[in-house]
Amino acid sequence: MIYRFLSYTILIFLIVWSCNSPQNGNNDLPEMEFVLVDSLVFDELQTLRILDYHPGEEIFLMVTQGVEGRYFSMHKNGEVLAEEVLSEGPNAFGMVLHRAGFVGNELMFVSDQEIFIYDLDLQQLRKFPFEQETMVRMIHGPLDNFNAFKINSIPHGIANLSDRLLDKYPIDYFDTLNYFHLVNPVDGSVVKGGKIDDSSIFKQGYFYPRKDKPVFFSDMLSEVMSLILPADSILFQFDENLSLVNKITLDRQQPDQLSRLPMEEAGRSAFGKDISLGGSFTHMAGQGNTFIVEYKTGIDPEQNRAGLSREELAAVMASRKTYYYPIMEGRQMGQPVLWDKPGLLKLGLGDNRYLHYADQAEIHEEEKDYQCYYIYELQVKK
Repeated sequence: MIYRFLSYTILIFLIVWSCNSPQNGNNDLPEMEFVLVDSLVFDELQTLRILDYHPGEEIFLMVTQGVEGRYFSMHKNGEVLAEEVLSEGPNAFGMVLHRAGFVGNELMFVSDQEIFIYDLDLQQLRKFPFEQETMVRMIHGPLDNFNAFKINSIPHGIANLSDRLLDKYPIDYFDTLNYFHLVNPVDGSVVKGGKIDDSSIFKQGYFYPRKDKPVFFSDMLSEVMSLILPADSILFQFDENLSLVNKITLDRQQPDQLSRLPMEEAGRSAFGKDISLGGSFTHMAGQGNTFIVEYKTGIDPEQNRAGLSREELAAVMASRKTYYYPIMEGRQMGQPVLWDKPGLLKLGLGDNRYLHYADQAEIHEEEKDYQCYYIYELQVKK
């Protein structure tokens, strides 16, 4: 109860502050920090990958790491509500999983060229074809978070994952690209739209190798859908008509030496270009109109030299720093927060709380006979 009161107090403070502060005065934003307030504990010895969270039902979707594809619907108190193997059998979708998560009170699994809809008991309801071009196909391991959004009060899932490399990029590629492919889980119909504007560096005639795949955030409580491209500095927000309604400039952290190519040189030959020197926006998590944007800096260019041993190279790559930008009601509400713990803040649980996801051996000093993930709350720094 005390933590909930603190969350409401912070929310009121930030709303009042936002009404009296300009967006561009980022240096005047309050300092914030992540404070450990709770944990998610469940009695499973096998390692589970956490895929998504349903705030209304307070349940998590999880899957075992490996080829079996055993999925769990688990209550936040640790109770297993449903458990099913979905890699084979009449109820299965296969092994390739691009994204999976809650769409209203159903589950959407985006697999290879198909979308499958399940109920909360992990029983398959229906499926639809969904064509997409992907470079990577992972077994029961999504590349990023699943996001949903309401259009005309109907839940939709953001299902696009087009990360293929074109042989040759047309000059107007980023002018014509629809960033949102929203799938209606009832009939499989797709709504496409959402275009970035000329404030993006991707509209200036250049391509940034392997830093053009968008990062999304929205859920059933969001009024807008948010996206940012890893090499960009503009967070774009779109309404249910897929119209651009807001932009937030996020100051990139150093070191950040982006490598760019003219559009006519972009394509398969750009795949091997070095991408470690440039920073990237890599992840978003939250609930409703309150969320955090994850950013990873590039490596220190002075440390990046030829002839490094494997151990030295690993140390250089590990020197990248992670920051989280707090966003609320269409504005940056605090200075970027340095995150110095292993793993990442995977999911938003509401009330400015976020689930810390990492390997159990990295989180805990001693081995436990159960799994425990910590919950951090974003607070104004005292």
